[in-house]
Amino acid sequence: MPLKSKRNNQSGFTLIELMITIVILAIIVTIGIPSFRNIIVSNSVAFDRDEFFSLVTFARSEAIKRGTGVTICKSANGTTCTDSLSWNQGWLAFHDVDGDGVKDSGDQPVRTLGALDAQVSMSHGGGANRITFDSRGLLLRGQGLITFSHSAGSQFDRAVDIGVTGRASKG
Repeated sequence: MPLKSKRNNQSGFTLIELMITIVILAIIVTIGIPSFRNIIVSNSVAFDRDEFFSLVTFARSEAIKRGTGVTICKSANGTTCTDSLSWNQGWLAFHDVDGDGVKDSGDQPVRTLGALDAQVSMSHGGGANRITFDSRGLLLRGQGLITFSHSAGSQFDRAVDIGVTGRASKG
């Protein structure tokens, strides 16, 4: 009887193959994680800027549609305007019947938005505490460049520019 040779048919990875795979994975993770973080930071700033842009364009269209002034002010609670707050604390848009930029008892809220992401700050280049549109959608107060910045650096800055005509644009 001839002897049959036994073949050792084992499948799997060798130690060298496993080590090479781990090194390649480490390189990919080292390169990818900072890029992924930058995407998250950039999206956070863009989201807050887009929320504010949406509020501004909505307030202008409401002013035109309703035929009354609409004002956007700083508001932490969504019911009262407070000039001492920063723009980061939140916003309130309301029908400003007399167009004075002050929320009177008869002025109805239109929309509110809460505070920005804790790492994002907002500054109004014109220094305005309120943005007011008249019944034709023209800007009465609040013209200027509004910048959204992240604590991670200025490369993530985004902006909303509100022109004299009341039109807002993203930058």
